[in-house]
Amino acid sequence: MKAAQRIIAAALAFAAALSANAAGSAKTGKGKPREIVVGAGSASKPYWYLDERNKLTGFEKAVFDEIDARRPEFTIRYQVQDFSNLLLSLEAGKVDVAAYQLEYNPERAKKYLYGTVGYTTFPLHLGVREDDFSIRSFADLKGKTVVLTGTASNDYYVTNKWNEEHGRPFKIAFESTSALACEAIASGRADATVWLARDIERWNKEYDAHLRVVQPSVYDSDAYYIFNKRTGAELRDTFDAALKELKDDGTLKRLSLEWLGGDFTAK
Repeated sequence: MKAAQRIIAAALAFAAALSANAAGSAKTGKGKPREIVVGAGSASKPYWYLDERNKLTGFEKAVFDEIDARRPEFTIRYQVQDFSNLLLSLEAGKVDVAAYQLEYNPERAKKYLYGTVGYTTFPLHLGVREDDFSIRSFADLKGKTVVLTGTASNDYYVTNKWNEEHGRPFKIAFESTSALACEAIASGRADATVWLARDIERWNKEYDAHLRVVQPSVYDSDAYYIFNKRTGAELRDTFDAALKELKDDGTLKRLSLEWLGGDFTAK
């Protein structure tokens, strides 16, 4: 009887050891969540920025937090990038997805894989001095200056493309920040900028910029996640499904109202 009990006890101990090994394998092997590296920013409030505790936050982060919570099969890690380096890092495989309110343009689409589900609207408008009603479109900028903050984003692509196609009737100048761009317009060194209406209105509050948003928009797009064209198709489908879920249940609208001050959800 005692021998039988010893055999049973040994068998139970062996089974427990197998179970523990299996559990360990699940955590460190095939069962480990896949790490997704997101190319993020840190100086583009309210989309990506560092809070008072130096923690990454913003609208983009809030959307990823929702996706991360609903997708146990992967975990998200953030790699902060300068905007100008973001897509280069994606192309080099250093990040898996780029998220920085990236609009569609044909030149980007040649090199990168766009998601098919947009998540915010991104219509670009001219912003001019509030008392200047002479500028209604790019065509009214002949002999004038448009100030931008870099060449990597869609505002430059759209502005430069129109200027090239029409014989370069206006000058394009650059400042390092939106605050300095607003100052350039206020001082008369520039006559207009090109950006989102909601952000131009925010600059009026934050920088006392006294800019007027010109209607209609000069370019309309939505913002999309962008993936590596060679390796990102499966991940693109996963994030498309996640964004559609957030749209359908109203989460994306709630986050837009909370972080952006209005419902700018892409339809």
